[in-house]
Amino acid sequence: MKHITVLTSAIAGLAMILALPAAAGMKMDSAAAGKVLAQAASHGAEMFAHDTFGGSRKMHGVSVTCDTCHMGGGQVAGRLPNGKQIPSLVNAAAIFPRYNPNLHRVATLEMQIQHCVKGGLGGRPPAFGSKAMVDMVAYLHSIAKGQPVDAGGMPK
Repeated sequence: MKHITVLTSAIAGLAMILALPAAAGMKMDSAAAGKVLAQAASHGAEMFAHDTFGGSRKMHGVSVTCDTCHMGGGQVAGRLPNGKQIPSLVNAAAIFPRYNPNLHRVATLEMQIQHCVKGGLGGRPPAFGSKAMVDMVAYLHSIAKGQPVDAGGMPK
């Protein structure tokens, strides 16, 4: 039930962002909604490339961001600091939720983002449903455009 709550809170966060103009008495057409979503994805891409989330880890004297390991904005295979190659994130949004054998439970995309920020960057992960989390999820969905939905599938 916790996983449903987590997924529901992320969806609710995105719904809140899209509903802001309506709450202000403005009618939002599909073009305007698309613009808001594109802005969220763009902000997520900026965070992915530049935000350390308060982490102090460095690699070769440079502060670590998501893009440090998930190179090319996550659109190409990456590499961990220990040299281990990792898959791209092009289908990440399409394969979550998925079973995580290290956690011995099903994990959502939001949980994976939190894990990477806390463990990989040593930073403070964005909260479930927060604008930062919704923007990161929007970005990962934007790079997964056209990927088949394969919940539980393997990264590419």
